[in-house]
Amino acid sequence: MTQIPVPTAKYSIMSNSMDNLKKLIDDLDKIGIRPFIGYGNPDAHILIIGKECADEDKERQEKFYTYNFEQWAESFNGHGFSYRSGEEPYDFEHGNFHPIYPFFVQCNKICRTGMNNGGTSATYYYYQRLIDKIRSRALVNYTKSRCIDFFKDCFITELNDICRKNDTGLSKTEHLETKEHIQLRFDWMRKTNFFNQFKIVILACGPYAKAIQDDAILRKDLFGNASVYYCSQLSRWDKKLDEDIIPEIIKNDL
Repeated sequence: MTQIPVPTAKYSIMSNSMDNLKKLIDDLDKIGIRPFIGYGNPDAHILIIGKECADEDKERQEKFYTYNFEQWAESFNGHGFSYRSGEEPYDFEHGNFHPIYPFFVQCNKICRTGMNNGGTSATYYYYQRLIDKIRSRALVNYTKSRCIDFFKDCFITELNDICRKNDTGLSKTEHLETKEHIQLRFDWMRKTNFFNQFKIVILACGPYAKAIQDDAILRKDLFGNASVYYCSQLSRWDKKLDEDIIPEIIKNDL
C-alpha cells in the first residue's frame, strides 16, 4: 500500500475543549469506567455520532476501539499530542497512531470485502464525503483529499459501545442490552462539558437517536445549544444530507 504523507499534528492542551476532555477522562477514571470516547479534533465545530463500532476483527477492536480511553488518558499523562507519519508499525505505542487524527494511511475509497486497495470502511468513506461536501460549499477552491482526513474538522463517537457488524437479527436480550448501554452513555455524557461544546451535532445513527429526538431536555443536557441534525447510519449515503442537512449547516451554522 502506498503511504500517504501527512504533516505532523500537534495540539495544545490549553484550549477549553481539551481541558473539558481531560476533565472527562479524569472523572470517568475516578468512577471506574473506561468507555469509548471517540476520535478526531476536540476543537472542531462538528460532532458526528454513529451507532456502534462495526469492526468484527477482535484484534483491531482491541487496538483501536477498546483501548481508546487509554489512548486519550496516556496522551494527557505523558505520551503527548503528536504522531509520526510514514512509519511502521501503525499503532499508538510507536507514535504512528493517535486518536486525534487516526487512520490517516487510508485512501479516500471504500475497501470492499476481500480487497486490499488501501481504502477505508463504507462508513468512514461517507463521513469523508459529508465533510468534503461541507468544505466544498464553505471554502473557496477546495480540493478533495486523496486520503481520509475528515477527523481534522470533526469529532466522532458512537451511541452504543458494543461492537457489532449491524443490529439485524438481534435477540430481545441483545436489544435490551443495546438500550441499557445507550442509557449508560447518556448518563455520563450529560454530566460532562465535553460533548455539549460542539456547534453542530450530526446523529448518524438512525433509530438509536429516537430518545434524543423526542426529549428536548435530554438533547439540551447532552449537546447544549448545538444545532442537532438526524440521519441514517452512514454505511450508505443518506439523501437527506444533500437535500436538507448540509444546506442548513452552511446557511445557519458556518
